[in-house]
Amino acid sequence: MRNVVCCLLGLAALLPACAAAQDAVEGREIARRWCSSCHVVERPGSQAPANGLPTFPAIAARADLTADRLRAAINPQHNRMPDLSLSKRQQDDLIAYIFSLRS
Repeated sequence: MRNVVCCLLGLAALLPACAAAQDAVEGREIARRWCSSCHVVERPGSQAPANGLPTFPAIAARADLTADRLRAAINPQHNRMPDLSLSKRQQDDLIAYIFSLRS
């Protein structure tokens, strides 16, 4: 019985990681669709637009990066960002993808 409980607890601990991985995959698709015309959204190997905007890997590498800061930057009130009308779930997925780019 104890082994079963330990197994179930172990599986429950893995579920958030699996969900986060799935969110990051969807976030990558959102980044490709909506962000790649202005930002490099993938690891090195793709070309940067000549607009001076930071790449997603560079954003992810910032030590002071938080989900709240990313959410504020995605906000349509942010002066340089177009209004993408992303849902909260899409924002969460995009944020999960950006965090997945950390080394």
